[in-house]
Amino acid sequence: MSWDKNRVRVNAATRWETISCPVCNGEHFIELFRKLDEPFVRCTGCGLVLINPRPVYAHVLETYDSDYSQTYAGKAQKKLRRVRRWVKRVRKAYVQQGRWLDVGCSVGFVVLAAEEAGFEGHGIDVQSWGIDYGSRELKLERLRCGILEEQAYPADYFDVISLYDVIEHVPDLNRLVAELKKILKQGGVIDMITPDIGHWRVPGALSDWQEIKPSEHLYYFNKHSLSRLLARHGLRIIKYRFGIKPVLKVYVTHAHN
Repeated sequence: MSWDKNRVRVNAATRWETISCPVCNGEHFIELFRKLDEPFVRCTGCGLVLINPRPVYAHVLETYDSDYSQTYAGKAQKKLRRVRRWVKRVRKAYVQQGRWLDVGCSVGFVVLAAEEAGFEGHGIDVQSWGIDYGSRELKLERLRCGILEEQAYPADYFDVISLYDVIEHVPDLNRLVAELKKILKQGGVIDMITPDIGHWRVPGALSDWQEIKPSEHLYYFNKHSLSRLLARHGLRIIKYRFGIKPVLKVYVTHAHN
C-alpha cells in the first residue's frame, strides 16, 4: 500500500485505491451495500455516497469503449432537440454570447447547439470515438480528447461551462472543480446535471436505483454535498431546476459575482 501525491492510498497489487472524502476530507464511512463486489459507502461527515475503495481510474478507462458514443450519435435529432433547449435556457437567463465549453461532450451535440446559438463552441471528452465523429461528421473544430485538468486552458476563458452527467464519473473531484473555477470567467455560469441521491423518487433499497453503476458512477450527491464541494473552491449554486426525475440540475457561478 502506498500514497500518491493526492493522498489516495493505492494498492499496486490489486489496482484498487482508497480515498478520503473529497467533500469534507473525512476518513469514516458506513458501507451501505456492494454491487459487483464494489463497496458503496456513505461519508459520516457530510453524507456523500461514493464507491470506496474503488478500481484505479486507469483500470476504469480500460473498460470504456465506443458503444455509448455510437449509440448517442445514432439518436442525433432527438439529442439535438434536447440540448438546444438547454442552450436556449442558458442564453435566456444568464449568458448570451462568448465561449462555451462542454465537458464530457461525447460526439459534440452540445457544442454544435452552442455554435448554432452564436457561441464559440469547445468540447472535451476522454473517449476518442466521439471526438473523431464530431470533428469529422459535425465539422466541429475545437474538440479535444483527454482530461480537462490537463488541457491548460487559459484562466478566465469560458463564459459557459456545461457538465451534463459528468461530475459523478470524475475520480479527482477537487482537481476538477478547481479547474472549473480557474477557467470560468467572472460573470460566467456553469450548467451542471448529476444524479440526485436525495431526491424523493430514489428507491428505499438504494442498490435497486438505476443510477447505481459500479466503476462508472463514483459519487452520488445531494444538494448539501454538491454545494459544499463547490464552496470549497469559491463557487456557489445560484439556481436549482426542479425535476420529476432524481436529478440535480444546477446553475453555478463564482461565489463573489
